[in-house]
Amino acid sequence: MEARYFNFTVHSASDLPDVREFGRMKVYAKVSVAGTTKCTEVDTMNDTNPKWNTTLCFIVPEKDIIQGHMYCKIELFCKRTFSHDKYVGELDLSLAPRYKGICTFPVLGNDLDQSKSIGTLKFSHALGDKLIVADSSSSSSSSSSLEDYDSVIRLIKGGVGLLNVKATASN
Repeated sequence: MEARYFNFTVHSASDLPDVREFGRMKVYAKVSVAGTTKCTEVDTMNDTNPKWNTTLCFIVPEKDIIQGHMYCKIELFCKRTFSHDKYVGELDLSLAPRYKGICTFPVLGNDLDQSKSIGTLKFSHALGDKLIVADSSSSSSSSSSLEDYDSVIRLIKGGVGLLNVKATASN
């Protein structure tokens, strides 16, 4: 299956509600694209205006890109030490993968009025190079597929561009 790297950068959020009764807001973003979820680091310094400038790399099937849109969910949480992390708000988006530039969208809370914005989130995204991903049914002899995948991710994070890399999944 053909796929592409999809680099999603979460820049910052602003004017979020303070969901803590005591202590400071320590916010992180949880991003879901193409069935994969990744998180930013926790911003411990900027309270209700967190800054991450974190790029998360996803692998997206080429068929989703050809269709012209991809679904993305971004949830914001406040990290807590002695309890479950507290939900702050979220964005549900349909992204045009070929768009370039920084986007700013309103963050919505989970109260009854879903049209009410509780702050904003700034992000950007870019398509990366193509790669070939073989599923487990097409190749059963690969024993180091996870190592290959980890190597590819390390190269991407190191700034090396790749084209037509073959990654396989083992059984």
